[in-house]
Amino acid sequence: MRTMPRLASAYVCVVVLVGLAAIAGAALRPGLNWSEISVLAGLYWIGDSAPVRTKLRSATISTGFPVALAAVLLVGPWGACLVCSISAISRRDGVVWFKRAFNVSQMALSALAAGLLFQTIPGHAADGFSTVHFPQVLPAVVLAGIAFSVLNSVLVALVIGLSTKLPLARVWWGGMSEMAAPSLGYGLIGLMIAVLWAGGVGPVAGLLVLAPMLIARWAFQQYAAQHQAYEATVGSLIQAVETKDYYTRGHSERVAKASVMIAQQLGMREDRLEMLRYAGMLHDVGKLGVPTKLLQKTGPLDDAEFAAIKLHPTRGFEMVNGISFLEEATQGIRHHHERVDGRGYPDGLAGDQIPEFARLIAVADAFDSMTSTRSYRGARSVDAAIRELTRWAGTQFDPAIVGALVRAVAVHGWEASVDATDDVIDPTVLMFRDHDDPSGEVAAGSDFATYSLRDEQQVS
Repeated sequence: MRTMPRLASAYVCVVVLVGLAAIAGAALRPGLNWSEISVLAGLYWIGDSAPVRTKLRSATISTGFPVALAAVLLVGPWGACLVCSISAISRRDGVVWFKRAFNVSQMALSALAAGLLFQTIPGHAADGFSTVHFPQVLPAVVLAGIAFSVLNSVLVALVIGLSTKLPLARVWWGGMSEMAAPSLGYGLIGLMIAVLWAGGVGPVAGLLVLAPMLIARWAFQQYAAQHQAYEATVGSLIQAVETKDYYTRGHSERVAKASVMIAQQLGMREDRLEMLRYAGMLHDVGKLGVPTKLLQKTGPLDDAEFAAIKLHPTRGFEMVNGISFLEEATQGIRHHHERVDGRGYPDGLAGDQIPEFARLIAVADAFDSMTSTRSYRGARSVDAAIRELTRWAGTQFDPAIVGALVRAVAVHGWEASVDATDDVIDPTVLMFRDHDDPSGEVAAGSDFATYSLRDEQQVS
């Protein structure tokens, strides 16, 4: 907890203390059916034994929700509180102690609140679920399920937001929202458990619905596996590019990182940040269509060779345009060498005509290039790179995005990178190599000629 912000640590402590108090109160409450609580806790543990990861890497979705809802209906709010806490404690997932304590507490509190709400809604029976009338009880069940899901999401989103200093809306759209509706539908299995259980089947009801519950969990896991496959696809493409153009190893990941840092300062929604990260990672994928001898040439490039390299944004767009999951990322890849004054390529777009992803990547791309060591020159300092970007804000780069980069670096910092192939050559034979570098240094024999940032972008 020492690495967490103080406010986040304080919040975790409050939730844990309140949750433990609720669990202790539930355990001491008379009249609980411990045999039913034990069976339900076991079922919950089975459902929750393989949580589904979301796009927001700091959060997972529990697939034990149907059993939690069934517990609310069958053993009441205090029994449901114990069911969720017992199963959460018994999980062996390597989570550090304070995160486990928080998870136990927030699940117990969510179940308790949903159960108490259910008891206040017309349609439930005070003397047990077996005496309710179906489907009249359905609205009460749905409201209890929504209450459980909402409180659970809010408690988790708050700790993530306080830890990462992100607004709740961005945490929600960053991955938690994608599972909200499916989880509520999945929760109806809990109603099946309760109806069968209360109808005379008893604890065997849990076994009867175990198969559909596990099938539903499998479907959720396939979604997570699909997302992992996306990551693997992007990673393979990046590896192919960096194998071909070894002077830019690590460049793609750093551009993606800088792009996301800038976008966070601009308040971009979390669901778009993931796509922006893909665009940043793949912005140079079109280099796969550029002859290797040009990418690795150690001498100056003639006009025809420059023209061949300038095709890489278009070729990158053509390569990924048919990949459905990349969506908006394709426009960032195609237009990341456009300029706000309209003098960029491939389409000469200007100002807001340039897609937002492309304007973000253009700044991140230039910034990382300047702060990375190349064979023909050392890395610039972060301050020097920022001064150069600021100098050309409004002509080559979007001023708002440059300003967001300055703020992001002030908050998060940035370490100037050194490439793995950091071969230093005699500066008297300095040759133009890095088409992404806006510093504009080229060689004309043994005399150095300096282009403006604007001129450099035309051949970068």
